[in-house]
Amino acid sequence: MRKLLFLSIILFSCADTETNDSSVDTLTVEGQIREGRFAEIRLTNSLPFRGVIDSIEVAKSIESKAKVVLSNGQDSEILTLKRDDSSFPFLYYRSNSIKGEIDKTYNLSVSIRGKEFISETTIPEASKVLNVEFLEWIEDGVINPDFRDIKLTIDNKTFEDRYFKILVKKESEENFELARPFIFSTENIITETFPVVVSYIRLSDVDGKKENQIMVGDVVELKLVAITKEQFDFWKSVNGDETTPLENSSFTNKIITNISNGAFGYWSGESLNHLKFDVD
Repeated sequence: MRKLLFLSIILFSCADTETNDSSVDTLTVEGQIREGRFAEIRLTNSLPFRGVIDSIEVAKSIESKAKVVLSNGQDSEILTLKRDDSSFPFLYYRSNSIKGEIDKTYNLSVSIRGKEFISETTIPEASKVLNVEFLEWIEDGVINPDFRDIKLTIDNKTFEDRYFKILVKKESEENFELARPFIFSTENIITETFPVVVSYIRLSDVDGKKENQIMVGDVVELKLVAITKEQFDFWKSVNGDETTPLENSSFTNKIITNISNGAFGYWSGESLNHLKFDVD
């Protein structure tokens, strides 16, 4: 999923071709605090897009000199910088004492280059999956018996608006990818259960066609993550509901964010339901 990181870089294209100013100074924040887990904050400095962005410029975009402060209303701590070479950015800020709890509000402050960026969030309760079914894969109107979609039935008895993102991988794979749909909500749903059909699609390296990755006999893992409305609105505003990676994209519309002072991204509570099953 980190290859997305909004891509963690905003790729800009200017309509005014006579503009020579290529400097962009927009802080990008991807921050989550999950129930029972430490907070993780990833910061990058957005880059202008003028053709190819080389790896040196991408590495330089990582913000590693910020002061990041987390508070839960009772305790406060300065987050420390950690390294994770399996994701981008490979440097991130993490709390060491404050962990996520459902009934608390978490305030975030990021100070860098004389600016302060603030936000707050709460943690939604985890979802309850009532049933998992495997549906035959229909491709161009024809059933392919070797592949499946996954139908989740989610408890919706509270009738509250809930917001989710879904990540998926096969057991043999190292990293989770975006499922289809990547995000969804229960807004305007007034039934006690809510069904969602999940697909795992990749584009073929050969011809660019969509290929289902869920085969009969596979062991598949899903992360059904309850998120805040603010994170949902962010992803929706960058077409996250279309499961479209942001690579080589340009943004001309307003991106919704709950970070102050003109930053890009989100600070969100999350609760996880991790599912693993044999596909039949």
